[in-house]
Amino acid sequence: MSMIQQIDLADETALRQAHEATERSAAVDRPWYEPHPYDEWVEDVRFKDPAERFELWGAYDEGRVVGAALTWLPDEDNTWMVWTDLHVHPDFRGRGHGTALIERLAARTREEQRTTLLTEFHVPGSAIEAHPYHRFAVARGFEPGWVENVRHMPLPVLDEVLARHGDTAAEAADAAYDVRVFSGGVPDEYVQGLVDLYNLLGVDAPTGVVEFEPEAQTPERVRDYWELQRKQGRTRLIALAIERSTGVVAAHSDLVVPPAPSTQVWQWGTFVHRDHRGHRLGMAVKIANLRRLQADFPGRTLVRTSNADNNAYMVAINEDLGFEIVEKGVAMRLPV
Repeated sequence: MSMIQQIDLADETALRQAHEATERSAAVDRPWYEPHPYDEWVEDVRFKDPAERFELWGAYDEGRVVGAALTWLPDEDNTWMVWTDLHVHPDFRGRGHGTALIERLAARTREEQRTTLLTEFHVPGSAIEAHPYHRFAVARGFEPGWVENVRHMPLPVLDEVLARHGDTAAEAADAAYDVRVFSGGVPDEYVQGLVDLYNLLGVDAPTGVVEFEPEAQTPERVRDYWELQRKQGRTRLIALAIERSTGVVAAHSDLVVPPAPSTQVWQWGTFVHRDHRGHRLGMAVKIANLRRLQADFPGRTLVRTSNADNNAYMVAINEDLGFEIVEKGVAMRLPV
């Protein structure tokens, strides 16, 4: 029988077991998956965000953590929901650990007087409904949320591809915007403008039947996240499109480069403010960031990103650059 217990974030043994269960689970049927080293992972789970509580729940089998649910409870926006990333070690599946975790998290959601438990999982290929994760979720009351296509782009991108798309984007943007790339953060004068874009991303990005409020990110919170990434050895490249006449931050694109021996790069968001669309700023900031990436990190082999199918503009940009679908990211919701 599974015992569910919140894990003390000072318990090194339990954390290492939770990390192993999470990483082994995440790698199932995904040969491209690159494990997160424990030292990076534990910085994430011990990070304190004043606007969002984090809880780590463990499923125990004979005293060992064999399942883990990384769980976030936002307190300043979208307070109707709890978000969880749930994993069970492949060697311990089929024993009720996942079900027990969901039952405890549903109860936790009710304890917080929230209405929805959200989760996401990855399905290689396109047969979502036939996949065991989807069948498991549906059997426990989860309903559809949204689906994103996860794409990989091999690196390096050929110079002629960067030049072709970069020149086209520059023609549209150069008359009114400057595109600049920063590493590890942005100058103080641009932080609030970038935060404003971050807060709108969840509202404007397609999320199916789930409606998000604007996030309540602040310059202080964003700087704290940049500092966390520095502690983890990660490099964040941030490309901005800045309107010359006003100094307004009109678009951004963020790439996160984990430390060696990783060979991958994560695309963590590209967004153009609705008042500045139609100038190919999305392509302009992506190209600028890719050029900086290839200059600073020539040994990387791929960039990973995801988009909803109905985000037609960003999908078109990614396809033009050579991104190809490798799996689906499936979000589902449990009304409680």
